[in-house]
Amino acid sequence: MFTIDAHLDLATNAITLNRDITKPVHEIRAREKQLNWTDTQDRGNGTVALPELRKGHIGLVVATIISRFSASGNALPTLNLPGWHSPAQAYAYGQAQLAWYRVMEDLGEMVQITNWRALEQHMALWENNTIANEKKPIGYILSLEGADSIINFNYLHTYYEQGLRA
Repeated sequence: MFTIDAHLDLATNAITLNRDITKPVHEIRAREKQLNWTDTQDRGNGTVALPELRKGHIGLVVATIISRFSASGNALPTLNLPGWHSPAQAYAYGQAQLAWYRVMEDLGEMVQITNWRALEQHMALWENNTIANEKKPIGYILSLEGADSIINFNYLHTYYEQGLRA
């Protein structure tokens, strides 16, 4: 069996913070310290990466798309980055994060869970002891943190068609 993590900002780590989270955490931290990046408070201290999720038997995550709209340009509290100046920009940036999840699927790193049958198949894969955990994809339920990138209800339907479930 596996554990579920109910909220992980994986695409934010990959796209916004430019972390290759297919690498182990210690490699990501070392790279950031070597580059002496200081744009966010957690540089060199990141804790999330796919190999560590597998080691911890975390086989399913609720994975977020985060894309803030801030007409005033106020900085986002946790990232010290400004929000997008329009919902259209926020939507486009959210789509970039979704594209990252799709690439992870193509590479076999992750698998999107959109219904009960997909969840049952994923659970069966993780219960298969003949496959090492480091070879198993991390399942993810796509979540939207904040509604800033929903331009109108048509975009909510688009997100749903793309697998948004939370």
